[in-house]
Amino acid sequence: MHDDLIEALFSLTDEIRYVAVARGQEVELRERPGLESPSGAESDRFEELLVNPTLLTLARQRGEIDCGGLRFVVVGYGNFHQLVMPFGDGHVSVAFELDADPPSWVSAVEELLTAGGA
Repeated sequence: MHDDLIEALFSLTDEIRYVAVARGQEVELRERPGLESPSGAESDRFEELLVNPTLLTLARQRGEIDCGGLRFVVVGYGNFHQLVMPFGDGHVSVAFELDADPPSWVSAVEELLTAGGA
């Protein structure tokens, strides 16, 4: 479904641990092999189905009041940082290693999302 986009996102940097593309109940996710402290696949799926859409909805509604909209949300978990961005009628999640700076990758991710189409 979004294999080319996922591969392009992984090719940005070795600091990426995990990529997911979600639309409604459809979730495509991939984790970099050999990760230290990986999260569970079922846990990741529920995060993409429930948590990230909710975070984006709340932040988008706030952003549309008087903040100029929403571009992204970063969640700082104990084992990684997760960049979550609206994409078409869903979202894209890119999890980074703890020593990475997810906001510094926003423009590159946005370019790939634009090239990958919604």
